[in-house]
Amino acid sequence: MAVRVAVLTILVLVAGWRVQSAGGEVTGAFIMPHGGIALDPSHFNTSNATALQEAWQLHHACQSVGAEIAKLQPDLVLLSTPHGVADLTRFLFYLNPRGFGWADTDNCACPPCCYNVSVAIDANRSVAIVQSLQSLGANVSGLTAYGPPATQGTEPFPLRWGEVIPLHFLSPLPAHTRVLLLSQPSRRYTEDVAMIPELLKLGSQLHGLLEPLREKVVVVVSGDMAHTHLSSGPYGYSNASEPFDLAVGRWAGSLDPTPLLETAAGLVDRALSCGYTGFVMLHGLLEAAGLKLWLPKVFANYHPSYYGMMVAQFLRNSA
Repeated sequence: MAVRVAVLTILVLVAGWRVQSAGGEVTGAFIMPHGGIALDPSHFNTSNATALQEAWQLHHACQSVGAEIAKLQPDLVLLSTPHGVADLTRFLFYLNPRGFGWADTDNCACPPCCYNVSVAIDANRSVAIVQSLQSLGANVSGLTAYGPPATQGTEPFPLRWGEVIPLHFLSPLPAHTRVLLLSQPSRRYTEDVAMIPELLKLGSQLHGLLEPLREKVVVVVSGDMAHTHLSSGPYGYSNASEPFDLAVGRWAGSLDPTPLLETAAGLVDRALSCGYTGFVMLHGLLEAAGLKLWLPKVFANYHPSYYGMMVAQFLRNSA
């Protein structure tokens, strides 16, 4: 009997979510870095004036994206992170009603350099999306911390730099805005290219679930570019780093799939980009709506340190 009640509850939740879905749209999508240099360049320890200037340009670009999202007044923000609490194989939605965490900058640890973020998670909506995606065959699940899903009073889900830094630039979110948090699986480290068809399909499925909602939805992909720009960096130097960042930048400025799905795909395993799977998933989402529907713009694409960072937006063409 308990099993039947649980199944009935899920079906009612999903059905109710679908019944209420009418009249909204995905109004915009954004790519934001999660590097501590972009978070607060005042602590960036460099004697390279160009690198420092690039760091500030990235920081100001993130502020511009935050202002743009504020103007859109979204009801829901879907944030994809490559550095969340991750499953080995499955994409995960966080199911606590709140999330809380902190980040620091590259050259000033917490404390004293603590940047805290607290957000309201739409846990019920996340459960419904997980159930719908599973019914479509997607390799997706949900994860709770310290208590049952969508239960008020449960401790916040723990967040770190992959979520906190982009959300920092969105803060304060409007009081009515809720967040959906999606964690990329750990297999992205070794299977990013093999995942391309799955990522495009997942992006399309997410669009199919988000587009019909009453709510206005904004999608944010947290991700950095190549991590192999400097031999002094933790991953060494690769001559794939610069071509990778340029290819992804060409995609973000045009939505031409070739630079992302072919050129960058041939470089990513040497360039080492944590953002690549999120970028591909986002392309699938934008493509499902029709690529001509979006106005792409790259604010900044630089590598002031060993890793590259890009800030980009894709606003819905209202013309």
